[in-house]
Amino acid sequence: MRKEREMPRTFGQKLKYYRQLRGYSCRDVARLADIDAGYVNKMEKCVRRAPSYPILRNLANALRVSVADLIDIEVPEEKPVPNIQEVLVSTEYLLNGKLPSMEVRENLLAVIQTILDCEWVKNTKHTDTFKIMDKVNQFLNSLKH
Repeated sequence: MRKEREMPRTFGQKLKYYRQLRGYSCRDVARLADIDAGYVNKMEKCVRRAPSYPILRNLANALRVSVADLIDIEVPEEKPVPNIQEVLVSTEYLLNGKLPSMEVRENLLAVIQTILDCEWVKNTKHTDTFKIMDKVNQFLNSLKH
């Protein structure tokens, strides 16, 4: 009997992060990786078993990243220090003593990204504050589920 390949919780989030970073839809990635778009979507949601190495390689090529960027393995070469968004999608962490759901992780990432995207100058502070408050509200509400 074939042993099921477990998909790390971070794999789907990494796949989605790199896809969005490139401005691709699931269909774009599927076309570039020569796989089904529904499969890409299911991998992002972690509802499929881990893909085989050939599919991982195709996904990495489509997203212009290394296979090591998609899965949790050590790479012997020295890598640059990752930005906070990469850290949040690449590692497991606890919030209030529990592993956060994918929704909570994505909402936390959205809070940080919104803060980083703010201009925070005299003319935009008011609207920037509301943008941040909205994302914080979404994050806190997702913690309640």
